Amino acid sequence: MVRFNEYFLMEEKDVLLYVKNKLKYFKQDDNISCKEIGDGNINYVYRISNGKDSIILKQAGVHTRSNSSGRILDMNRNAREAQVLSYYGDILPDLAPKIICIDKVMNLFVMEDLKNYTILRDALIKGQIYHHLQEQLTDFIVESTLSTADFFTDAFSKKDNVAKYINKELCKISEELVFREPFFNLLNENSFSESLNKFVEEKLYKNKTLQLEAAKLKYEFMNNAQALIHGDLHTGSIFVNDDYVKVMDCEFAFYGPIGYDLGTIIANFIFAYVYHFNVTNDKNYTSFLFVVIDDIIRLFKNKFITKFIHETNDISVKNNEDFIEFYLLEVLKTTFGICGLEILRRTTGCAKVKEIESVNDKETRRNIEYILLNIGIECIMYRDKLAEEEKFMKFIDNIIQKIDFDNI
Repeated sequence: MVRFNEYFLMEEKDVLLYVKNKLKYFKQDDNISCKEIGDGNINYVYRISNGKDSIILKQAGVHTRSNSSGRILDMNRNAREAQVLSYYGDILPDLAPKIICIDKVMNLFVMEDLKNYTILRDALIKGQIYHHLQEQLTDFIVESTLSTADFFTDAFSKKDNVAKYINKELCKISEELVFREPFFNLLNENSFSESLNKFVEEKLYKNKTLQLEAAKLKYEFMNNAQALIHGDLHTGSIFVNDDYVKVMDCEFAFYGPIGYDLGTIIANFIFAYVYHFNVTNDKNYTSFLFVVIDDIIRLFKNKFITKFIHETNDISVKNNEDFIEFYLLEVLKTTFGICGLEILRRTTGCAKVKEIESVNDKETRRNIEYILLNIGIECIMYRDKLAEEEKFMKFIDNIIQKIDFDNI
């Protein structure tokens, strides 16, 4: 019998044996089934069910699943991810899945199945409205980051955790795909509408000024260990129902700049906004998304300031309004820069989003890409100004209104 005391990459039949003999979550006489449901490039994800109850098992492989890139990954990443999810569950139990088991030998963890939830990206594409999004997402970002940041934890614990959550391989992927590839295409994997070749060549590949700003943001990503961040907080890594969001897929977690998570989630709501603006032309839904995005920024600011005022015990910053304003502005500058980078990399790079890939009409898809490229560039170049403005979505709409598709 397989004893699972030495790592190997499991298949569905092995997962069934593991659950029956090692995990013992179900009754011994239960008729359980297993199906591989992962659609990402990092891990293998299985749903195990007895017809009534179900759980999710997530195992790490040695390589990325599409092995053309030849990436070899850290085998400890699943244990790290499970630990981060457990931390989320401790501070925000309603906003993270429950962890059932962590197995460091088999490089896997088991968690609750969110079968009554929908992937947020899919829900947004379908035009579904959830009125708790902005409150819960800002609760998550503010609490999960500031609780691990300087001025909220002792210096020894902070530095120990920076070392504990070093995430070299996956940070390298971000450094390449987010900060480098949109501007240099060294991997030769960039793709977009052919009619945008000249625009991308001039505005991204030959734009030294924009490349300088991206390099500054990359330097901050690599060196500013402000707090424990999710590292890939997009609408595909969040599940939602009528009551709660659940944050998942934190393989990329490490100690980095707080603005990274906020910028990434704002960018992904912009994908939904531009999609509906061009595909469904649903003005009620674009109005809903307009409000959600502005609310996320407004609520983040308010909750950030409130937490600083009431929860830090560091005498050097407590009740120091000038410092709090300085810190918040620096976070927001990063936020809007990362928002722009996330938009550019998802529009030009190999890791596309459904809001682009699902559009079959070539002209509509070209228009979406062109709008997004302009938004991404402007967010990077004007991030300092945006950090001090109140109405971000007015800025976005002004970009869209000025676009002349005849000049492409």
